Amino acid sequence: MRRGGGRIPFVPSPMDVVEKMLSLADPKPDELLVDLGSGDGRIVISAAERYRCRALGVEIDEKLVEESLRKALRRNLLDRVRIVRGDLHAYELADANVVALYLLPKTLKALKPRLLSLPRGSRIVCHDFPIPGVAPDEVAGVRSLRDGRIHRIYLYEIR
Repeated sequence: MRRGGGRIPFVPSPMDVVEKMLSLADPKPDELLVDLGSGDGRIVISAAERYRCRALGVEIDEKLVEESLRKALRRNLLDRVRIVRGDLHAYELADANVVALYLLPKTLKALKPRLLSLPRGSRIVCHDFPIPGVAPDEVAGVRSLRDGRIHRIYLYEIR
């Protein structure tokens, strides 16, 4: 899979990490959560199920888009979940209230201007890697039961 001229691997976040990411970001039912590089859809589906928000996944890999849509359909979430095939570097974020990311520092650096221009009150939640040069509002550690490793979660609130 190629995104923005570079290869970004799909590495799924463990579900206990996803749960912590969502609890920190705390999406509301009237908000839109956008997951850039949504992979198999686990973050958008969990957000729509647990927080009843609208959730949008942007994924370039067609097979992962199809897998995500099947999962959302099986859970009867297509009224709140959208998965689009697209390049995370080009996708418009203006309507996002929460942006979820599990991306490498180089990609986060490239997205930084767009992320920091989100509307006031928006939240950004990053798994394992902080946005370079930006101080997070909160940092949490989660020892995943899946891999035993401590995962860092960074929360940013746009003021």
